[in-house]
Amino acid sequence: MVRDRDGLASWFDQTDNLRSSIGYAIFGEGRKVIQSAFEPVMNGALGTQAGQQMIDRLASKFSETYALVVVAGMDYADYVEARDNKDVLASTELWAKSKIDEYLRMAKNRAQTRIAAL
Repeated sequence: MVRDRDGLASWFDQTDNLRSSIGYAIFGEGRKVIQSAFEPVMNGALGTQAGQQMIDRLASKFSETYALVVVAGMDYADYVEARDNKDVLASTELWAKSKIDEYLRMAKNRAQTRIAAL
């Protein structure tokens, strides 16, 4: 994930807020099942707060489904990504799409094994 790529991101983080605002949550029928910590990177406390608030606002949109939600909570994240083709979340989206079938297959197999054990 870009937030963990010290010095390797395609953009320079001036305030640490953008990197601190990047995180994820997994929702299951409106309930937050797993969430990243949104720990501040260096001095990015404002970003941590913005990322957490965005995840909290999005929870209601997934009340009838399961979803992996990855956010960059700072309002200028789209601008940074669009400018000169910088990578804020694009590579994370591509990675998630490449892994989803694998993880769904593993979850299905675990569920079938548990059901068979009953």
